[in-house]
Amino acid sequence: MPAADLRLLALDGGGVRGLSSLMILHRLMAAVDPDVPPKPCDYFHMIGGTSTGGLIAIMLGRLRMTIDECIDAYTSLSDKVFEKKSHRVNIRGKLQGRFDAADLEQAVKQILTARGLGEDTLLKDTDSPCKVFVCATSRQTGDTVCLTSYRSPRSDDRLLNSTKIWQACRATSAATTFFDPIAIGPFDEEFVDGALGANNPVYALWNQAQDMWGNQLRGSLQCLVSIGTGVPSLKPVRDDVFEIWATLTELATETEKTAEQFRRDKSNLDDEGRYYRFNVDRGLEEIGLEESKKKKEIAAATRRYVESQAVFKQIKACANTIAGREYFGPYRTVFALHGAPASNRFVDRQSDTDELERCLLPRSSSPRTRRRIFVLYGLGGIGKTQLAADFARRYKATFSSVFWLDGRSEDHLRQSFAGYASKIPKGQIPDTSRNLALTSNVDINVVVADVLDWLGRPDNVDWLLVFDNVNQDFEQSSETSAYDIRRYLPGDHGSVLITTRLAQLAQLGDSKRLKKADKELGVAIFKCWYGRELVMDETSRVLLGLLDGLPLALAQAASYLRETELDTAAYVRLYKEQWDDLMRSDGESGSPLLDYEQRSIATAWTISFRAIEGRNRNAANLLRLWAFVDNKDIWHGLLGTAADGGEEWPGWLREMARKEVSFLDAARLLLRYSMIEAQESVLGSYAMHPVVHRWTSHIQDSGEKIAYIRLAVMVIGSLVPMNTTEAYWILQRRLLPHAERCSWWMGQICGSEWSLDEASVINAVHSLGVLYADQGRLEEAEAMYQRALRGKEKALGQGHTSTLRTVNNLGNLYVGQGQLEEAEAMYQRALQGFEEAPGPDHMSNLDTVNNLGILYGRLQEAETMYQRALQGYEKALGPDHTSTLNTVNNLGLLYADEGRLEQAEAMYQRALQGKEKALGRDHTSTLGTVNNLGFLYADQGRLEEAEAMYQRALQGYEKTLGPDHTSTFGTVNNLGNLYADQGRLEQAEAIQANTASVREIL
Repeated sequence: MPAADLRLLALDGGGVRGLSSLMILHRLMAAVDPDVPPKPCDYFHMIGGTSTGGLIAIMLGRLRMTIDECIDAYTSLSDKVFEKKSHRVNIRGKLQGRFDAADLEQAVKQILTARGLGEDTLLKDTDSPCKVFVCATSRQTGDTVCLTSYRSPRSDDRLLNSTKIWQACRATSAATTFFDPIAIGPFDEEFVDGALGANNPVYALWNQAQDMWGNQLRGSLQCLVSIGTGVPSLKPVRDDVFEIWATLTELATETEKTAEQFRRDKSNLDDEGRYYRFNVDRGLEEIGLEESKKKKEIAAATRRYVESQAVFKQIKACANTIAGREYFGPYRTVFALHGAPASNRFVDRQSDTDELERCLLPRSSSPRTRRRIFVLYGLGGIGKTQLAADFARRYKATFSSVFWLDGRSEDHLRQSFAGYASKIPKGQIPDTSRNLALTSNVDINVVVADVLDWLGRPDNVDWLLVFDNVNQDFEQSSETSAYDIRRYLPGDHGSVLITTRLAQLAQLGDSKRLKKADKELGVAIFKCWYGRELVMDETSRVLLGLLDGLPLALAQAASYLRETELDTAAYVRLYKEQWDDLMRSDGESGSPLLDYEQRSIATAWTISFRAIEGRNRNAANLLRLWAFVDNKDIWHGLLGTAADGGEEWPGWLREMARKEVSFLDAARLLLRYSMIEAQESVLGSYAMHPVVHRWTSHIQDSGEKIAYIRLAVMVIGSLVPMNTTEAYWILQRRLLPHAERCSWWMGQICGSEWSLDEASVINAVHSLGVLYADQGRLEEAEAMYQRALRGKEKALGQGHTSTLRTVNNLGNLYVGQGQLEEAEAMYQRALQGFEEAPGPDHMSNLDTVNNLGILYGRLQEAETMYQRALQGYEKALGPDHTSTLNTVNNLGLLYADEGRLEQAEAMYQRALQGKEKALGRDHTSTLGTVNNLGFLYADQGRLEEAEAMYQRALQGYEKTLGPDHTSTFGTVNNLGNLYADQGRLEQAEAIQANTASVREIL
């Protein structure tokens, strides 16, 4: 039985009416498996009972009986035991039991012998997965005592190691008027019937379970079943003496009062379908606790109860819960939290989890027909992500799907959605989307649309989406990565959990501001990461006060103490001294973490960083470098170019790039100090908390920042693949977040000490421009090209071929932006430079000649330029080289514009066949020629052939560039015009509507 899905069973006392509870339990287990009703001990982790309910608990749990075996044993025991004694009051006036305790003892021993056990077998059975306890009342104190088969934090080992099964049965059944008290243990403590304190043992069960499973109980609890023995009348048992009437009257009503009180106290369990109470409401009123001959009446009343419609449905629901609160419908997906923290040291924040449960979990009383949204907001590092991940893992079986979505930017969000496509059952989304993988060239935006459509299906309502770190305000931010999260909420159903620093997102649904941990929780977090007992002396209290309840700070400080084995006094001293140093290094402006009201986290991280640096300087340098690239997805291959580099790369980075073990050693040390996390979804990739990421730049002085931003630009820029590389877009997309971070830092440093005077850095900046241009980010591409151009002009001169290549690329960019005059100026400058430097037939010169031909379009000069470029390419590279084929394609464009359609088609077909062979069918250059052929066929009236070309181009562009790219947009527009020409107006209107929505996004 998995400990993560706890099932608990409470059995009331009720004398012979215990048969009723067994009959109810029999129906329940039969509903779990009608063919072979399972043993309760195989499904319940803990069974507790009082009085005769305690006897049943021992039979079912400790003796591992089936319910049928238990019914036989219980009825046989009842027949033997409930025979009246002749005397009830001795000569001293003391009350004696009306039944012979020796008979009960002997009956229990006979059952033990029949089960192959010794008569004096202990109740103790610590290895059993099913824990059993019975309630008894201490005659000396009047307190309820639980005699257990297991060791718990509150258990009395003397009782545990001495209580025999028959003694436990006697103790829990020693009702005041029925059986004499029994003495147990080394001190002969006397016990009487547990019903005097807990006739309904549900609270005792809850408390015992909390002792065993602690704060994880609420989240791990699958179900709690409480079974009564009928609602009796309030008449006393005959022959009572003294004040027994009042006591028995109270016991008769206590069980249902307790049940109702527990239902109110734990209302969330009832709402969520995790608490079930069964008790025959009529028919057992006239049956006394001792009337063992009335089994027929008990059976009839119980059968009537369980067959009523309301109880039948409740038993069915309870059985489903016992069998596992899992979704088994057609939309079930394999659970995986891509990108979520993998920490196994999360400390339960129960009051916070309770609010998530109340909002997001399904309620048994109402269908899930509306969307449930909970916004968890607060300070970075306060534990929002960890709480959300714990909730998702706890209740993974409750939902059909759990998708963990990276909400830092729209690109990250789309990638997260696309990452779950392969989890969706086959046939429910297109195979092209479902088969998406890291090495696939399927466009993620198409996949996102398919996933959202799937989530939006009217009958797919039981999923949970977790949007993590939605921290950009799309209404206020100028960042292109900001977005409106409402556009990604499918349908009007399901459960949505959002973590964010933005308080204004709270208006989307139910919400909670997550605050710092209180003292008790703070100590628990610290102890969890410390791994040993924390002595709460004065220095410990000072330390916890300094850390001030911030979970991330507590975890990292504890990790540092664990690794270094320092005492808390030394840590407090370092903390204060290091904070002063940190303040001085950042000047008098105050805390370097401006987003934080408290300083605790920065200082804790600084101490850990110094420890890391002392152990492995490469790890510290990697952390410094990491500050200037994206905080997620750092893998060894990212450093690859440095492996074969020269002196332009620092020695530590060359070593780490060449030796993966060196990189892994550094990563392992950073993991140890909780500075980074291993990514669950990408093997070998690591991520850093965004607050730690910001802090890693603040610990560096201005000189270090300049050095490491240069290095970061070199690392990312040198890895950018050219668009002639097969499947280049896969690596480009992975590099894009890192390029964005480099660009941001260059913008921060530009205008002060930043300058480009090293060829390797300048070329890397140029490559970042190439990356942005290929991804359709033309403004960012221009900024990079301009920065690279200034650097090259200063370092290499205006006529250097490298400078001229950047000039040529700027010309290409201006063409894409429609700035034709600026483009011509760039091309003419590049052409003149190339002709003077390498010569008229050099490749770079021919590229610019070709580009000028593109720019001139219908002008007479265009054909001259293309023919010149074509002859040069064929001579230098051969007829099948991609540069040659590009010029062939451009000649086709020119001929088409001049109306020379047969010649144009010949050029296109030659270019297409060559590109398919050299680059592949889905390469963007190949698709450009396909699109051109579509345009040509449309002009010729060959509309079916035109449509086939457009559709092929469109599908290819959506895979490689995405639906928002200008090339995709142009093909969509061509297809819409074609539909209009064919009279397919509805399809044309649909295309136009889609085009309008794309325009709005752009």
